[in-house]
Amino acid sequence: MTINKRIMNLSAWLAVLAIICIPGTLHTEDGPLRTEYGFPIRFFTDYHYANSEGTIWFISGIQLNVLLYLFNVLFIYAGIHVILYIKKKLTK
Repeated sequence: MTINKRIMNLSAWLAVLAIICIPGTLHTEDGPLRTEYGFPIRFFTDYHYANSEGTIWFISGIQLNVLLYLFNVLFIYAGIHVILYIKKKLTK
């Protein structure tokens, strides 16, 4: 089975754009206040810490789980591949 590079590229960009376009889930229980982003699996976490120094770096309270990002890309790739396969079979 060969991997379609155009579909893989599209699915990788869709996984990144899901952080911006799809609202995150705010978690207030069990641990620090955090917002999780990503679809279908939450792979980007923004922790809301109170910084006593007064300077806040953009990436200081962020966790990016690369393995879950790759799973997201794989799920989106499979979904696009299935949709294109069904479309191909219906138009035949």
